[in-house]
Amino acid sequence: MRLRQAVAQHLRDCQSDVATTIVDRVTTEQEERSSLDQIVRAIPFKRASKSIPFVYVCAIAHRLATPSQPAALIAAQLVDALLQPLPIPEEDSLSGIVVQPTAIGLLQFELSDRAIASWLDRLLTKALPQQSWVRLTSTERQMLLPTAAIFEVQYAYARCCSLLRLAHSEGLITLDRLDVAPLAWRVVNPPSVPWLTSTAQLCLNHPVDRRLLGYLVEALDCLSNESPHRVQQSLRSAQAIAQAMQAFHRVHPLWRKTGTEPNLVVSQLGLLLATQRILYVLLADGLNLQPVVEL
Repeated sequence: MRLRQAVAQHLRDCQSDVATTIVDRVTTEQEERSSLDQIVRAIPFKRASKSIPFVYVCAIAHRLATPSQPAALIAAQLVDALLQPLPIPEEDSLSGIVVQPTAIGLLQFELSDRAIASWLDRLLTKALPQQSWVRLTSTERQMLLPTAAIFEVQYAYARCCSLLRLAHSEGLITLDRLDVAPLAWRVVNPPSVPWLTSTAQLCLNHPVDRRLLGYLVEALDCLSNESPHRVQQSLRSAQAIAQAMQAFHRVHPLWRKTGTEPNLVVSQLGLLLATQRILYVLLADGLNLQPVVEL
């Protein structure tokens, strides 16, 4: 979800004395204040819920607390800073996220359906986070990447690609750049994916939709965090997505879309495209494997 980066950017860019003081405290003299990297590394985040609504907690106030400034006070000050609008409203990536302090000095972030829809839009149109993973030797690959697990993930990725091509050929959606790598595919018709209902609720409200969405969020959290076990974590995340995608497809088979509400069909296909993109990054960047379009 890259919430940590959004919070770091907000603290850096908002016009608040409290935010300025905190950023200065978490960056070193050698780092420029404009650099996000060190701010991001200084903000500890943890996902507190596995289902929608997604809730994250942050303990940075405890890291900054002093005898004269307890964590609860700093947390309240941080919330005030995060609620201030940015000078450039278009860059406010915390829009739609409910931020509040807890009694024990944590920051709590709850993502509304509108925030999840905005995240999905960015997922389909922006570059995904890429990491320079450690290259594996053939022996390490055999030990860490079981053949059956890799096949399961590659099959799910290839299935996403074939279903999206089928949806394009059937006129359910129009995809652009089908002649290049699937990571570059974009939905051009309709112009935007209708993630929300008229009452601002997610269209994707079936349990299998929510389960798959949760694993996609978890995968981006995995890609955003540095860990000595990142290969194993990437494989576990990719397998979870692959299994959730198969369950999603069993409930929403593409050949039964006749009579289904069009916006719901497009949002389901949008989720399928999001799944394809994240599986690509997990395979290529997380596991050093070439994603296979056809099996």
